[in-house]
Amino acid sequence: MERELKRHIAENLRKYRVLRGFTQEYIADYLGKKDYTAYSRYEQGRSNLKMDDAIKLSTLYEVEVQDLIKGAPSINNSTESTPNVEKNLSVLITLDGTLETLENQLKRLKKMNAMIEKGEI
Repeated sequence: MERELKRHIAENLRKYRVLRGFTQEYIADYLGKKDYTAYSRYEQGRSNLKMDDAIKLSTLYEVEVQDLIKGAPSINNSTESTPNVEKNLSVLITLDGTLETLENQLKRLKKMNAMIEKGEI
């Protein structure tokens, strides 16, 4: 049971992070970790999510702490139970007029699209 819960939390953390377009490095810095590997262990299910970190992440993602633990990210693209429903996903991107930023955002959107196609989000 504990292993399954850790896996579920890890999956939720990754999905919320990707949906918001954050890197593991950004999240680790936001949480005050020395490097991204401390946060990465949360997403791998190798470390238990600390309550302080859960509260900070729930604030960042604008969700309840319980959503990080039990819920799935609020965007559910499964249409199996409701056929003929269009899948919609809103994504925030940041552009500053540079080609590098545009290319980085495009890569992020492509990753998200691949996750949607695989049914991961």
